[in-house]
Amino acid sequence: MIQPSSSQPKNAVRHGLSSSLHVPEERIRFVEHLRMELIHTHQPQSAQERDCISELALARWKLSECDRQMDLRAQSESAQAGMIFDRQMLNQFEIDEKLWHSNPRFRRDLLGQTYHGASLFEQLWSEIHHSLHSKIQNISLQQARNMAMLLGSSWKIHELSLDGHWLFSRFLKLEPNPGQTIIWWTHSSDTIAVAGDTKVIDHHLRNAPEKSASCKELKERATNELKFWQLRKRDLEMEYATRRKQFIEMSMGTGLGDPKLANEARLALRYQMTAQNRADKLLRRLDGLKRQRGLLEHRAKQAEEREERRQARDESGGFTMMSDLHEENPLVNAELETVMEDLATMMGQIQPEICGTQEAPVQEVAAAVQNKVVDQPVDPDGLLQARIERMMKGRGRNERARIRSQVKALRRGSELATTV
Repeated sequence: MIQPSSSQPKNAVRHGLSSSLHVPEERIRFVEHLRMELIHTHQPQSAQERDCISELALARWKLSECDRQMDLRAQSESAQAGMIFDRQMLNQFEIDEKLWHSNPRFRRDLLGQTYHGASLFEQLWSEIHHSLHSKIQNISLQQARNMAMLLGSSWKIHELSLDGHWLFSRFLKLEPNPGQTIIWWTHSSDTIAVAGDTKVIDHHLRNAPEKSASCKELKERATNELKFWQLRKRDLEMEYATRRKQFIEMSMGTGLGDPKLANEARLALRYQMTAQNRADKLLRRLDGLKRQRGLLEHRAKQAEEREERRQARDESGGFTMMSDLHEENPLVNAELETVMEDLATMMGQIQPEICGTQEAPVQEVAAAVQNKVVDQPVDPDGLLQARIERMMKGRGRNERARIRSQVKALRRGSELATTV
């Protein structure tokens, strides 16, 4: 169970990402839930595995906190980056719009290549189209000026292009008082209509069709231009959204030009990477402990089997080993019986001396057994060991081991008999 502690260090309490032990009380239940899920998944079988699972739960919680902080920061930076991009595009649009008003002939196409410019052109053509299809079937002088600039011509009376003359000749055909309209138009152009300008206007007015035909031509031009800029706006809107998304993605983690935000973004990324590495390391450690389960079980089983074999050998004594040896190699058994008989004879001869019932010196016993010099000491165990070693020469490893075990068993039997 994860418990809060008042003695825990309070570093990084503000967000809890750089501290190693601090867990807010409201998040303890979440950490405990992670721990129970890990226990259910991995089924720990040792104290080390349980401790590793507890540390892994804390690391997973810290990683989730880092991810949550990164998501919040990403959302905030995305919103700010989007606002910055929109503001930059609007500022550039305002500059291009002013240039378009001052020089429509060269700036119309430049403004029309932007999403905001296409939106402006689509809006102006929509208003003109609506006025031409209304009951009055006419446009105002201001709409005529906008229409001239939309066609790439200046609206001023002394700077008209061919498209401008085409437009204003048909516009004047729709006016109930063309003379007064020309006066307003000249006054708004900050100029005086000279004889040449008047002649050109009169020429275009004479060559212009009648009112109904002029209205029809203006409607057709407005309809075609409106459709064109509607399609253009749709294409540029997709391009604008793509550029906006790219700008947001490229601005992530940079602080948007603010050094403080950039430093916080680097710290948040470092905390996230540290938490991820910690969680991965603990998971690898837990997997290693789980892989050791089979090895530990195998070693414990081997130890139990060795203990059972040792107990079985102690209980059976030398008789079982002798029967096994007899079944496997009768020749070895016969030779070993001869050695055992000699050992029994020696033990019978030296038994009175061991028990203290006879006073015969050891030299006499040794002379009687080995025909040695009386004054030379005799070591029965050494002689017997030398004979056994000569007998085991050329034997296999298993046969030598059985001979040693049988000799030990017989010696223990002789010692028990002597004690009795």
